Amino acid sequence: MLIRANLAFFLSRKGFPGVHHRAHAPVALPAELFGVCVASSEDPACDDYVVARLGELQVRCVRMDYGTGSDGTFAERFAVRLLEAGFRVGLHLVATKPEVEALARPEGAEGWRRFVRGVFARFAGAEFFEIGSTVNRRRWSGYTVPLFLRAWDIAWEESRGRGVTLAGPNVTDFEPFYNVPILHALRRSGRLPAIHTNNLFVERATEPEAFDPKILGRRCAPWIKYNTVKKARLLGAIGRWAGVPQTYSTQASWSLRRIRRMLENTEEQQADYVARYCALAAASGGLRRVYWGPLIGQREGLIDDGTDYFPDVFHVTFYGRANGRVRNYRLRPAFHAFRTVIRFLSGTTFTRQIPARGSLAILEFQSAAHTVHAVWCRNGDGAPAAACYDARTLDAAEVFDRDGTPLASPPALFTQRPAYLRWTRETPVRLQPSPATLPRVRLCADPQAAYAPVPQPGWHGLVLTRLAGTTLAPAALLPEQLAPMNSHAARVLRNKRNCVWSAPAPWDSAQTLVVKQFRPARGLRGWVQRFKPTKALRSWNGAHELLRRGIPTPRPLAWLEHPARPHDHESYYLCESFETATSARHAFYALNQGATEFLETPAADLLRHIATLLARMHRRGVFHRDLSAGNLLLRRTPQGDIEFALIDTGRARVRDASLPLRQRLADLMRLCHPLAWAGREPLLRAYLDAAQIRHAPWMRLAFHYYDWKHRVKRKVRRRR
Repeated sequence: MLIRANLAFFLSRKGFPGVHHRAHAPVALPAELFGVCVASSEDPACDDYVVARLGELQVRCVRMDYGTGSDGTFAERFAVRLLEAGFRVGLHLVATKPEVEALARPEGAEGWRRFVRGVFARFAGAEFFEIGSTVNRRRWSGYTVPLFLRAWDIAWEESRGRGVTLAGPNVTDFEPFYNVPILHALRRSGRLPAIHTNNLFVERATEPEAFDPKILGRRCAPWIKYNTVKKARLLGAIGRWAGVPQTYSTQASWSLRRIRRMLENTEEQQADYVARYCALAAASGGLRRVYWGPLIGQREGLIDDGTDYFPDVFHVTFYGRANGRVRNYRLRPAFHAFRTVIRFLSGTTFTRQIPARGSLAILEFQSAAHTVHAVWCRNGDGAPAAACYDARTLDAAEVFDRDGTPLASPPALFTQRPAYLRWTRETPVRLQPSPATLPRVRLCADPQAAYAPVPQPGWHGLVLTRLAGTTLAPAALLPEQLAPMNSHAARVLRNKRNCVWSAPAPWDSAQTLVVKQFRPARGLRGWVQRFKPTKALRSWNGAHELLRRGIPTPRPLAWLEHPARPHDHESYYLCESFETATSARHAFYALNQGATEFLETPAADLLRHIATLLARMHRRGVFHRDLSAGNLLLRRTPQGDIEFALIDTGRARVRDASLPLRQRLADLMRLCHPLAWAGREPLLRAYLDAAQIRHAPWMRLAFHYYDWKHRVKRKVRRRR
């Protein structure tokens, strides 16, 4: 049955060839498009708290897990409270894993029958009752397809004559090969659900817009193009093929732990994903409702529960209670992002997706009074607003950030943090001919900093325009304003192939910034460089990629190059100065001479701190490629901690996966060259422990090889 049903669907016009990865307009979005998964606790104050937060979200659709042991507990009290308050409550009926496995026996089936019969009678006002719980995850829920069909048959029989709406089967993630045969079997038995449900998680693709690499592998992902839109459309098509017109995604979330594997600022990143996922799910046309959940949780919640506890049973299988105490609950940025999505998109009509190059996404929604554009880029990308919209169109727009805060003016750059532009329906919205992201430019979306294109026509690049609430004049960061001959306080640090100097920051003379002037290369080197970004842009990109991954480096301030012939002229990279710092080279020299501490830090602790930093950098996919001991700066903070900064990031390469051992050793052997073996051994062992890599004696060969190579180079130089 499984193979026959899947072939019947995927070879039909509604299957694989008939579903596209781009949103197709128009799509009329219901006013009750979005919902949230809720739970309470033994404390009645938690009921009040959740209801108040639902009011802030302006969401009326809630989904609640109701277990076989919930009768007479706080769960029953909370369900009654939600129904009396007028919420549209979907009750997800959940049995324990042993109870599910017992469905094959008469006594187990009878226990399930008594449970659903009682719930149907007690909560007749519920909008729907969902049967099934992660039915494709036997290890979590105990369900197999035959056991689900048995549970469904019992619920179906008990629902007849009661006016009850059934939903199912609650497949989790994107595994349509389960949805198709289950719905096919229910159609053949004449017991189809009124609502087709699936927990449409897409976090394994890392970003909502990304093509899922885990379906047929990374090489096939760009070919089959399964992103959020295509997944939602396919699930909706499966439901319609089986005869179920409505498909709900009954839970989806982004785990902070999963985000933290590669990126920093995890809560801000989670909020970006909430907004982008919901906009794409709405525009897909495949889902009639999207539930986000859990509302309160330690890893995934829109609200932090203030604990470090995570249940043994995943929330997607059974979200039975809100942990922690109400006084410790904290709204995360994702809460505000979800509220903004509900505010701007519910009840509108998705009218078009603006064609754009790169990763720029512009989705247009229209209500009775307004036209709304949701605009963002993929992680690390940016698009100039002036390259997307006509200037008069931008001036006429009301602009809101991801969290719904009105902005005085449109952002100069659209980044991975969605922005909302709103016009009256009568206002013509004029776009530039070919809106696009900045090619080969990387950007860390820092809430404290804002960048803008260089306003002067003689330069191309980006400059810092706002830092922690302070507005900066872009012209003040042009190199001619900071050149040593124009500033008596400027100090030349290096003047060989490239020139490096420091100068006071224009906005605060007590702060210092560093300017790197990259002179054009000549000959064969210059010809090769023409196929790469300029050195200034490579330094900019490397620094932003490190910051995105939480690796310390001085904050980039500007990248500037010639607009037409960048490789024939000087280019400039400006960054903050890492003042009062020394380098790891000086630390290693001191340890070689017998010092037991450096910067008032014991040698063993210092080496362990360095190893931990490098292990995190490599785990998050950064291959520095120029990690000499002089490029790792360190200083002691007033609190007594050691603070690091990596510099000279122009050669860095990044990937969205942990580095292989070969590249790890390439960075380590370069860093450890000035360090004697008495210090290398503990540094290497500390690194391998932090990276969770098993130590092998052959790893020493890489360090011996690098030492030998440098001895040969020194001899060659002396003979010359």
